Formats: sequence, C-alpha cells, structure tokens
Amino acid sequence: MKYFPIIISLFIISCGVSPKSLEGPLYNLTEKGIDQIFGTITVKPLDKKGIIIQVSATNLTPGTYGFHIHETNLLTPLVKTDGSQVIGGMAGGHWDPDNTGLHLGPNGNGHRGDLPQLFVDKNGIVNSIMTNTKIQLADIKGKSFMVHGNPDNYSDAPLPLGGSGPRMYATPF
Repeated sequence: MKYFPIIISLFIISCGVSPKSLEGPLYNLTEKGIDQIFGTITVKPLDKKGIIIQVSATNLTPGTYGFHIHETNLLTPLVKTDGSQVIGGMAGGHWDPDNTGLHLGPNGNGHRGDLPQLFVDKNGIVNSIMTNTKIQLADIKGKSFMVHGNPDNYSDAPLPLGGSGPRMYATPF
C-alpha cells in the first residue's frame, strides 16, 4: 500500500497532463511521402486565448508561401480516381471544424486552418512567429501544418489546388 500514491500519481501524469508546447519537424513533401527535414514548427498556448506558432527553417526558396492547418497528420500522397497524384493529399483540406466552407484569412470567420503567409528571406531562411486566437493547443493533435508553393489569396480558386498551389512542406502533429 505504501506505493499506491506513487502508482496513482504516475497514472494521472501519463493520462491527463497536456504538453505545454508541441514541436515537430518540417518535412519536404514528395511523390513518395516525406524526405528531408528543413526546420521545425513549435506551437505554444497563448494565455488560454489561442496559440503561438513559430516556424524556423533554412535552405528554402525565397518568397511568400501559403500556410495552413490541414485536417489530418497523414503526409502521404493521394491518388485520385483519374490516376493523378496530390503530394501530401492524405492530409485532407484546410481544417474547418465549423464547416464554414470559407477562406477569410487568419483569425477571420472562415476556416480556422487559415494562417498568415510565410515569408522566406533572400537567404532561404524563415524564422516567423505568429498568433491565432481561434485555435487551442489541444486542437493541433492529429492535424498538420502545411506550407504551399504560392502566396495565399485566401480562396479555393483557382481549382484544383486552390489559391496557394501545391503542397511543399509539412509538419504532422
């Protein structure tokens, strides 16, 4: 019986404690799945009013890129019925738990998965910190953060890939 409080404490810790932050590798997406790691994404709570997202990566092509949370953490390609392939397609679409069907930008009243664009500097480095007040840390589990190939126009047009274009890099949580 003298070990009972220790066993109960370990059980509570293993089952009920949420992490104070989440960190994952930022993978390059390919037609075979994932390969090289280019950086990390770290997500922390923002005083119970949202999250702080930090993206740190190197050796990327300079420019502006769309950045979203997608429905799943599966980063494998999706083969469509016509035989074409969507790199990272098993991650699903933009995370939209409220079923708005709208892209209205970060903290807007559309997809909660809409995040600010990423800016990669002329040296291929991104070290970006952003906040989102509509997402909690617990919401991230089972999702992925996706970097697209083009700047974001916060639209699903042009089809079939949407305004941000192909999926290039991702972090599963």
